Amino acid sequence: MAKLGFAMCVKSSIPLHHTPSSCSNSGSGAAITRRKSLIFTTSFLTTYFHWHQNQNQNRNLSTPPPAIAQQSDDLDQEETRVVQIFQETSSSVVYIKDIELAEIPKTSSGKNIGEDEDDNAKVEGTGSGFIWDKFGHIVTNYHVVSKLATDTSGLQRCKVYLVDSGGKRITREGKIVGFDPDYDLAVLKVDAVGSELKPVTISTSSALQVGQSCFAIGNPYGYENTLTTGVISGLGREIPSPNGRAIRGAIQTDAAINAGNSGGPLINSYGHVIGVNTATFTRRGSGMSSGVNFAIPIDTALRVVPTLIVYGIPYANRY
Repeated sequence: MAKLGFAMCVKSSIPLHHTPSSCSNSGSGAAITRRKSLIFTTSFLTTYFHWHQNQNQNRNLSTPPPAIAQQSDDLDQEETRVVQIFQETSSSVVYIKDIELAEIPKTSSGKNIGEDEDDNAKVEGTGSGFIWDKFGHIVTNYHVVSKLATDTSGLQRCKVYLVDSGGKRITREGKIVGFDPDYDLAVLKVDAVGSELKPVTISTSSALQVGQSCFAIGNPYGYENTLTTGVISGLGREIPSPNGRAIRGAIQTDAAINAGNSGGPLINSYGHVIGVNTATFTRRGSGMSSGVNFAIPIDTALRVVPTLIVYGIPYANRY
């Protein structure tokens, strides 16, 4: 535009011998030149204004407003909290695999099925559990180990994959200590000699409120150490036990619980166990969770589990 403006000024110049009228025309030419110069200057300022505005917008995009920055910080803190909960709790969760041997081992002093699975063994099912104490007691659902609990052939075995407090992955054979079908609870025991186990931290389910955050850790479909998140959706629900009796006071949650999650812990925002993941309501024919899932309250487990560890039978069957 500068070159064009300069050319217009040259064309507007006149010879000195022009008449006064020609001089008047020269004044008009000068006015035109001033107007075009003004237009040029205005266009330049407008261009500069838009460029400056765009620079400010780019600067604003690169630096989010304080409210957005604060929201981002809060999100980071929330994510960090969930990551910490998983890291602190996942080592207390075990993966349980039910297997059926092709034949009864000839001697009990042979291979430990927990360390070297028979090549011909058939996997009957998988589930989850959690370390109850440092002595190697594992809490799970009865329906996860029901075949082992009722085995009369001697072919059923339970393989438990777990991590010690040092992060070392170990595999042990789980032995049935006790079970209570009425509450769908069972206790296994693994040989903890030479390994320091990390038990879960037990909370209480009596003070739970609908809307609280909760987390489920387990092994759905064999995918180990899977974390799902949700809230307490309802309290005091009633679900059926494996023997058909009603389990009252169940916790309802929308944290995903699928096949393989059974027996794993439902934990609160502190990483403390508040329930034992047990069942999910599935859409007919789909086999997939509908978001309506249930856990046995930890207060129920606190009444049942110690009796199973000490006596091997439910409290109600002792008399």
